[in-house]
Amino acid sequence: MNRRLPVTLVGGFLGAGKTSLLHHFISEHRGGHLALLVESPGAVNHDAKALHGLCGAMRREHDAVLEIPSEDEAAQVAWITARLREWSTAGHHEQVLIEVGGTTNAARLGRYFAPLPGQAETLAPWAELRQIVCVVDALDFFHMVGTSLSDALDDFQRAQIEGASLVVLNKCDLVDDSQRALCTNRLRALNPGALVIETAYGEIPEEAWSRRGPLPEPGKRPGGAGANAGETEPVPPALGSMLYRAYRPFHPARFWEWFNADHPGLLRVKGLVWLATRSLLVGGVSRTRQQNSCGGAGIWWAALPREDWPSETEALRRMQETWREPYGDRRQELVLIGEAAPLADLTRGLDACLLNTEEFARPLYEWSSLPDPFPAWDLNGAE
Repeated sequence: MNRRLPVTLVGGFLGAGKTSLLHHFISEHRGGHLALLVESPGAVNHDAKALHGLCGAMRREHDAVLEIPSEDEAAQVAWITARLREWSTAGHHEQVLIEVGGTTNAARLGRYFAPLPGQAETLAPWAELRQIVCVVDALDFFHMVGTSLSDALDDFQRAQIEGASLVVLNKCDLVDDSQRALCTNRLRALNPGALVIETAYGEIPEEAWSRRGPLPEPGKRPGGAGANAGETEPVPPALGSMLYRAYRPFHPARFWEWFNADHPGLLRVKGLVWLATRSLLVGGVSRTRQQNSCGGAGIWWAALPREDWPSETEALRRMQETWREPYGDRRQELVLIGEAAPLADLTRGLDACLLNTEEFARPLYEWSSLPDPFPAWDLNGAE
């Protein structure tokens, strides 16, 4: 007998901390097996990789973490339906969490759990929608609605907020109390029926996840504040994404200048970096419209003894996909999201940050003397 799986949809603004929210949930979860589906607008799904790594580190080997294919909506819904049907029939998973990208309105996907008349695809036989979460970056949101008399929110961002049953105002450590209060009041005005939670690092109480939130009514435009289904839905901004990958280290001083410079049209950067002065450590970078961060994200496999490598066949296969001698898996792997036209120009700037031919030919130990303005990386005491 099939069991309808409880599903939570997690969406929100670009760079607001959706994956951090899921990280905290998984870390605190003491129940049964989880299934996570992750959509990413980039060619490399770093969010899915991070969640897969967390489940592995916590020895939650029966959790499922899958990447939603980068296809049109109909194909994605068909793929999700197949996964939910499979998991509902098998009965191994306690609940499903679906993270959608910043250019997808989670409420739009939510309509497939209570389909409109004439809608062919439906998830209802296999799953029950419990909650739609919208994660909002407090600093970014304040700059949109709190710094002038004008409101810089576009229709699509409004629809994301209005279609949620739970709104998480994240990164509250980046704003002061008055700014935080302004943001919270604005969110409650946009969506009076939603629960609004303030947090700094995606940490919300377990009961917030398990509650049944007020979901959009069937026949209403998803996230459209009660508009009729026949009306035009807000569409996401026309953004492009690009994967930058290179197998030379960055000169730290040159990359520092690039990372902190103004790049018009660039909205989001996330991924892995290799700094010449820190060849043991993986650098994890995140850039949004209002904040840059770069810190330690682990140790390159090539820097570890072979007995510490993963034993699973799939993990070894993924490692070999990005392995290049003589420096193994060390690489630059950045996803850049923004206006399509300027993205192409960013490649040249990143190439200029790499060690040039003369610098790269020097022994690795000589790279440590290069100027490095980045703060020390705290990786559980390792540096």
